[in-house]
Amino acid sequence: MENKKKKRYGIIAALLLLVLAAGVGTYAWLTATQSLENVFTVGSFGPTDKKPDPTDPEKPGDQTNDGKAYLFETKWVENSKIVPGTTTDKNPNVGIKKGSDDAYVFIYVKNAMVKEGTAHANTPYFALNNNWKPVDGQVTTSADGKYLSGLFMYAKGSTNGPAVLSAKDAAADVYTGELFSKVVFPSTLDGSMVAENPKMTVSAYIFGADQKGEETTPAANAVAQAKTWAASKK
Repeated sequence: MENKKKKRYGIIAALLLLVLAAGVGTYAWLTATQSLENVFTVGSFGPTDKKPDPTDPEKPGDQTNDGKAYLFETKWVENSKIVPGTTTDKNPNVGIKKGSDDAYVFIYVKNAMVKEGTAHANTPYFALNNNWKPVDGQVTTSADGKYLSGLFMYAKGSTNGPAVLSAKDAAADVYTGELFSKVVFPSTLDGSMVAENPKMTVSAYIFGADQKGEETTPAANAVAQAKTWAASKK
């Protein structure tokens, strides 16, 4: 009897070991793995196919943008003469290709047409067009408020900060419209005041509208970044 019990216990123990072994084997085979590979992009801006229309500067014109430019001056005539009491055409305008990321756009104007120390009243100036506003604390004006140089932002329809130039869902290439259309030479400007190599340089800064940074909003961040960029242009 005793031998039968021992034999029975031995069989039960062996069966338990088999069950445990089977369980361990099952656990080892029941595994799952997965990987996700995500491709990121930083976004992009593309140059327009056409230059802006000189008569409707917020729309594409007929001339092909062969130089793949973003910044245009469709009416500028090379080596325009400085004549006191007159004006000359100069009409900076920024465009980006349809389907590009939406953007905040800034233009910095560096006016080096007269010698240092020349009174602001005698310095060539310009008047802003409707789509643009000065960036606070970043512009130089004459005593009567005429713009001489500085940083300006595309602000169509905006009361405070910059406005978005919407290109992502646009049906055609988009343009800011002209920052200004003419440079005015004061009648008091004298030849002795003109710089040795008189220049007015305009530079464009295009900033993705959905980029956030240390500032509270994308618009505020764009302005902060534009100020840093403009400081390098002075």
